[in-house]
Amino acid sequence: MQRRMKMNKKVLKDVLLVVIFTVFAAQLRVHPFDTTFRIGLGVIVFAMGCLYKKDIPVLWTGVLVSLAILGFRTGMSVWGGDIALSSAFLTHIPGSLYYAFFAALLKYSKVLSLEHQPIQRGIVLGFMDFTSNVFEIMLRFLLLQEWIVGDSIGMHLLSLLIIGMLRMFLVTGLYSTTQNQRLRLMQRAENKKLEELVLLTSSLQAEVFYLQKSAQDMDRLTKESYEIYKSLMEKKERLLGRKALEISRMMHEVKHDYTRINTGLKKLLKTPEHTDYTFSEVLDLSIKVHQNYSIDTDKHIHFTRDLQVDFAPKDPLVWTSILNNIIANGVEAIPRRGNIHIELYEEEKELILKILDNGRGIDPKDSKHIFIPGFSNKLDEASGCYSNGLGLSHVENLVEFFNGSIEVSSEKEKGTTFLIQVAKNNVIRGENSEL
Repeated sequence: MQRRMKMNKKVLKDVLLVVIFTVFAAQLRVHPFDTTFRIGLGVIVFAMGCLYKKDIPVLWTGVLVSLAILGFRTGMSVWGGDIALSSAFLTHIPGSLYYAFFAALLKYSKVLSLEHQPIQRGIVLGFMDFTSNVFEIMLRFLLLQEWIVGDSIGMHLLSLLIIGMLRMFLVTGLYSTTQNQRLRLMQRAENKKLEELVLLTSSLQAEVFYLQKSAQDMDRLTKESYEIYKSLMEKKERLLGRKALEISRMMHEVKHDYTRINTGLKKLLKTPEHTDYTFSEVLDLSIKVHQNYSIDTDKHIHFTRDLQVDFAPKDPLVWTSILNNIIANGVEAIPRRGNIHIELYEEEKELILKILDNGRGIDPKDSKHIFIPGFSNKLDEASGCYSNGLGLSHVENLVEFFNGSIEVSSEKEKGTTFLIQVAKNNVIRGENSEL
């Protein structure tokens, strides 16, 4: 009930706004035939209001506009000139009823439903404007004995038709332009939300990968603990054997818990929006994110790309994680200004991905340690703390998951190049996998 009252209040507010703006716009007019007949901007505002405010009752709004214009013009005529109230009232009836007639045509012609056909809508509205003007001319003749078109009926009617078409194409043009702009803004907002969702899902996907890896490690440890148990029992070490068996049982339980969590997360992450991503789209997203990150950290980094091939990854989220970690490494290695370049090409049955930056480079004594979990020589100047050193080790694990390889070459103060090689049938959707 309250919701209906709120809706009714909103509709009433919209109707009043359309009435008020139409009344004032209707005073901006010209008299093309040197008579009391006028061509104004009121119908443009009224038609725009009916297009935008789809919930308003078109016919009743048109009737209210007619009454408001009749009262306003009659009052202005009586107040500003030497004319009787009855004469002023009669003079302005045809012009005000134009809006009620136009509203009736709007309601019963279904022209408002031509949402995606602006040209057809403009033509129909133009003929409706013309028809309403003819209706007003006939009323003037019947009520005021005023025949405004003279002898050249054809030329005057053609002029009215052209004016009607121009006014209504202006209406449909403005409406279509603003609607397209609104749709673009909505699409931009949706794309931003989708980008944030993909990045968040990519982070979760990384955790799923580690859960899966941990479950496999626990399965291996369970088997090894059981083998130790059997060995100890053969040696009559029953106490230690029972301990080994207990450890094996506990590891088996933990593995099941990890598997349940992993399965649940995979179901959550299996969203249809991600299935159609190509590598180039994943790369575009990663570049966009790190462009914003570099701006936020007061860096000027130029990103370039050379994709000689493109492909639909079996798991776009894994590639999102790989690209994010390596590109972030490059951004952090560049002090203020620099370049990051990404290449993708194929050699026989392999895809080759190169990511190059011209940052500080890696000290030769550190290059063999960069893929070790926990190793880092990056100091956060704001916090005074070193990075946790998990990014590149995570990348290596993901690449190895594809049975691929990753190499790094670097020269101090000149830059770093990461080279990833993977078999095409292990990463391209639809290809037979060797995994």
